[in-house]
Amino acid sequence: MNAGTRSSRPAARRSPLRAVRAPLSLCFAAVLLAACGGSDDEGSAGSGSTEGGGGSDAVQEVTFLNILPLESLSFAPELVADNCGYFEDQGLDVSFETTQGSAQAIQTVLAGSALITRVGDLETQLAVAERNAPLVAVGQPTKQGTIRFISGENDPLESAEDLEGRLMGTPSEGGTSEILLKLVAASAGIEPDEVQTQVVGLAPGVFDLVSSGRIGGYIVSLDTAVALEQQQPDAVVYAPNDAISSGGQVYVTSQEQTEDPEKQEQLRKYLAAIDETLKFIIADEANGFAETLECLSSVEIPALATPEIAKESLSTYVESWTAAGEEEIGTMVPDQWEAVYQEMVDSGFIEDGLDPSEWYSNDFQPGSN
Repeated sequence: MNAGTRSSRPAARRSPLRAVRAPLSLCFAAVLLAACGGSDDEGSAGSGSTEGGGGSDAVQEVTFLNILPLESLSFAPELVADNCGYFEDQGLDVSFETTQGSAQAIQTVLAGSALITRVGDLETQLAVAERNAPLVAVGQPTKQGTIRFISGENDPLESAEDLEGRLMGTPSEGGTSEILLKLVAASAGIEPDEVQTQVVGLAPGVFDLVSSGRIGGYIVSLDTAVALEQQQPDAVVYAPNDAISSGGQVYVTSQEQTEDPEKQEQLRKYLAAIDETLKFIIADEANGFAETLECLSSVEIPALATPEIAKESLSTYVESWTAAGEEEIGTMVPDQWEAVYQEMVDSGFIEDGLDPSEWYSNDFQPGSN
């Protein structure tokens, strides 16, 4: 795509986060599949049941599960699509529901209580390979990981080898951050079980734990890393993708929903809206993200308080979205998916001899049918 090409779509804006709901109840884990019921449960909560008769021209309600609070530039594609009308253009009324991490999001999608979520490539492969979860990855907007490792200048973490013997703070126990940390360690010959971690959360003051030497580093989102670089002169930022290919994010749904004609239509519309949104934001980089920031202006995203941080963060997201080339924006890339699988195998998280190509589909991408 020509970076100078502009989309005219953002002229009309919607009320931001109008559809954000309270965090999901604890309808997940081992009993969730039975407790939450099948796809019929989604009728009132966004299963894609239609309003006004159910035809393809009617507005269709769908639910997207965000695994972290929505007020982050990590969710810029979804927020811009919602707030500037890209979902509406596709005839979708998207509700956002915050889950308690990716495990709950995956279980909820499997239960049919939501159409789609966006989680780590690592967790997706782990769920399918090790727990036989009937998941299908249907798109990958984030080709490069946007998680960063933070350390201090007094003991900088500048390579995978620097993880040896270091206590690392994580936002939560398990999940993408911890798996990613262990994969980076494994790339340097450090056994995953030898990686020391401590849950420190996401509070702004965590860097004080680094400065005082109580931890050797911690894991943050891209937005936070950019802010720390500008606000903490002693902060050292390390990108895991300097050592590994894993760490991207994929849209996933259940196998059952990919086989349902109504849900197939919703998936195609959702991914079409995201595709248009990504291309709009990418093009808007040449304009200093002026229209993108306008689309996001009513959302209380901390990074937006400092335009320089917001723009730098968005530029890094654009770099990630386009890392496999402009023809691959939003799509699953076979070679990258295979590379993630191989890293998971080499680190002992997944058994060898499986076929990861069976775990994804580009059939719902724009232009695929």
